[in-house]
Amino acid sequence: MPQTQHQGLRPHFPLQYRQIKPVQEEALELIEKERGNITLELPTGSGKTAVGCTFLNHLAQQSRDPVLYVVHSKVLVDQVKRLHPEFQVILGRNEHLCLYYEDTDLKADDIPCAMLTDCPHRVNQDTGETEEPGARPCPYLLQRYQAQQGKKVVTTMAYYLFTQLFGRQWGEAPAGLVIDEAHRIADVVRHCLSYEITDWHLGRAIELLEQVGSTEVACLEAFLKQMVKIIKKKKANSRTLLEDSEIETLRDLLEGIDQKQILKSIGEAVKAGIIDPKQEMETLKRLQILVRDLGRYFRSLDYSLPAGKRGPLNYTFAYWEEEKGKNEKVKYRLFIKCYYVAPIIKKILGRKTLAMSATIGDPEIFSYETGISNLCHSLGSDFSPLQTRVFLPKDTANLAMNSRSKRDVAQSIRKMARATKLLAQNGHRSLVIVISNAERDKFLMMAAEEEVEAISYGKGVKAKEAVTRFKAGEGDVLVGTVANYGEGLDLPKQIAPVIFFLRPSFPPPTDPCSVFEERRFGSMRWRLWNWRVMIQALQVRGRNIRSTEDVGVCIFMSQQFRRFLLPSLPEWLKPAYHGDSSFDECLEETLKLLK
Repeated sequence: MPQTQHQGLRPHFPLQYRQIKPVQEEALELIEKERGNITLELPTGSGKTAVGCTFLNHLAQQSRDPVLYVVHSKVLVDQVKRLHPEFQVILGRNEHLCLYYEDTDLKADDIPCAMLTDCPHRVNQDTGETEEPGARPCPYLLQRYQAQQGKKVVTTMAYYLFTQLFGRQWGEAPAGLVIDEAHRIADVVRHCLSYEITDWHLGRAIELLEQVGSTEVACLEAFLKQMVKIIKKKKANSRTLLEDSEIETLRDLLEGIDQKQILKSIGEAVKAGIIDPKQEMETLKRLQILVRDLGRYFRSLDYSLPAGKRGPLNYTFAYWEEEKGKNEKVKYRLFIKCYYVAPIIKKILGRKTLAMSATIGDPEIFSYETGISNLCHSLGSDFSPLQTRVFLPKDTANLAMNSRSKRDVAQSIRKMARATKLLAQNGHRSLVIVISNAERDKFLMMAAEEEVEAISYGKGVKAKEAVTRFKAGEGDVLVGTVANYGEGLDLPKQIAPVIFFLRPSFPPPTDPCSVFEERRFGSMRWRLWNWRVMIQALQVRGRNIRSTEDVGVCIFMSQQFRRFLLPSLPEWLKPAYHGDSSFDECLEETLKLLK
């Protein structure tokens, strides 16, 4: 291993890797230069995991406190653990079976754990011992205890958020934190801290509270009544933002509910046998969530209102159906969406934080979205741009809503279907990415007409199952929406050397989030929306280029991409861009490259 200037980090490079790549050398030098607080844009296949583990290995030797590697999915947690067995895995309650409800497949997240005070499997987090000596330890609580004893931990962004934001499981701040795929953390936090309140679940909670004689029934009934009254004023079957006065009314009603009193009433009822925790498991679970979240609902509604000079940080919208389906229980829904999460993410950063992603894009917008304001460096790649092409044909349609004709989308999908047939006849398989399920269905129909075997999900087949079948060699083309296949899908070694991306997914103008962002940012919202679709485009392009040995092409169909695609490419990739060829010429060039 070559000697470098960063002697502090070099000895901690994982031994299982044969050598440090030049881009990894550069990354380690930058980490030392910035004293551990840095954001790195590292190309796909550059070895981000090894860089992150080197950083944490170094900090783990310097501190007694745990260091954490945080990723956005369980699949990546498993990948880090497989490559680095010394890391202790910890996952959320939904990944562990509950032992209290015997002979069931219930997960710990499905049951009202906080209300089961008599559970013999509960693990003391100070001693590691079970509540009842000799009882099988709760898998979730045991893993949590073991993680506390470990020096190096790998977990998901969602788990880290909840345990650090609400419980400070890792103290005021972990000694070291690696956030991989850091461009995703803002969306993960938004999802985790957003809530849906329904008339049916509130009604069930009220019924149970009446059963135990809780004094808080009247307050909860008043909230439900007012919520339904406000929602019924909105247009049916449409998602509509609430007015500030409506949010204030609901917030004030929530403030009058005493969470501790509700918990006390339920606990006493369980002990007295008035409530059977096994018979009433589902209702108790819902009530536990309600009691836990009441304070969060209040804060989230409060943040949906402007305060002083600042605008609202969240947004709240309503939805109701004029007629419920035969088996539908819910009619009225209230959604409280967390939006401005940068301050929240700042609170949970480590004393030393390394953020990494293959797609950072504009560092200023990345910092605004994530709260990670470390100096950002974009590194080059040892991947040759001669091994790939980024095509934007000059003769395809502009598929923007206000620019396209009625036939443009169908004709563009037909072009893709015929192109995948030509490629399949030459021994090359493809990945097709669309935005909506309607576009996916149309491609599947046209692929069948063109006698192309397309693999996708639906009709009982999950998205992951479709990928597994495709990777095993089934089908000529894999097709899915950008939500399912735009990120996290690896198709290396020419499994699908050609990708077609139909159009960017700009938000619908009537979507509550779009309306909220238009009010908040005005015309500046386009800078944010463009950044998001740039990241999306770069992620799609990278699905079939996973290492320096791969050869692959991505064809962007809509002329919408012309405004931002080339500027969004990293400098090392710009020579691969071709925007002045016809669609047929792009296909000819693709076949030449793949030969």
